Amino acid sequence: MPLTRQDALRLLRFCLGPDDSGSIEVADDGAALVTITPAEPSIGVRTFEASTFDAALRMAVDAGLLKAACVEKQILFLEGGAPRGDAAAAVPPRRFRSDLFPKLMAAMSGLLHETQSERGMSAIAAASSGRIFRRELPRQRERMDARRERFLSLWREIGDALGTSLASRFDRVDASLRQLVAARCAIDEGRISPMEVVESYTRANAELLGIGDAALVAYASAENRPNALACVVLLYAKEKTGIERARIGAGLAARSISDDDRRALAALTSARTSYLHVFAATAPQPAERLLEHALASASYVELTRIEALLLAGREAEIDVDARGWFNVVSREMDHLGEIGTAALGFVSD
Repeated sequence: MPLTRQDALRLLRFCLGPDDSGSIEVADDGAALVTITPAEPSIGVRTFEASTFDAALRMAVDAGLLKAACVEKQILFLEGGAPRGDAAAAVPPRRFRSDLFPKLMAAMSGLLHETQSERGMSAIAAASSGRIFRRELPRQRERMDARRERFLSLWREIGDALGTSLASRFDRVDASLRQLVAARCAIDEGRISPMEVVESYTRANAELLGIGDAALVAYASAENRPNALACVVLLYAKEKTGIERARIGAGLAARSISDDDRRALAALTSARTSYLHVFAATAPQPAERLLEHALASASYVELTRIEALLLAGREAEIDVDARGWFNVVSREMDHLGEIGTAALGFVSD
């Protein structure tokens, strides 16, 4: 008899390393999901999907994240125990809907773009005591609110088709966005630091990106999985660039780029490169060519030139201020958004 969700969670907690963490979930299509977050950050979070929790746990063993002896002994022990009746594991698979992935991704990426813009403007406004982007921020907030309403409308439209995992993600996104809206007055009044602004928007965006992760697992068909993965990783590349835009923009507005800013910039540009590499390896050829053109453009060369000067501590040689920096990075983020739209078209087709 396959492991139930409750037993699989008990087994996972028993077999994890002392500083590792993990979770057990049932996907919207009924698949068993085992997620492991190792204590070592370089390994990264891994999710294993199979038809049963037993099989997903053994995939984690094959990946070297769990010890085979521990997992097998625990499975044998649980199989010899009392009958199990975890209702969550008995949830019948929902009818597969191929239209949900592009619908969710389009709504999520549109909202993400606006939260990213509001984060950058808000951080720079906070760092400049409201001098920069004072007039532009109200209009940007209107755009974000409109996208948020469209996102919530989609939730109301398709909510019955979503499983508990995705529904709970929508709840967390909604709560995070409410917190951002509630904090706008504090930003305008200078009661929130630029770094706190960046962190609060980044937490909300992480919840939004989780919608794409869940949609990839639940609604991307097998033949379209590489294209769908390309759409998801491109949004992560865009988010890293957006964090860079906000953090460095705030530093330029305050006329102070710290060593912490430089370390963050190095990590963000490295992550962006890694995500773009995965995109190039999985995206359809037309979308891959669009990325190649974007990376060869004069505007991208200008961005990398400024990044190199910042990393070398030579920001005095940069010929753009905080607003100019925001515009330089925004052009590249717009390019990534256009490429993502093109890639999502192939998933829809």
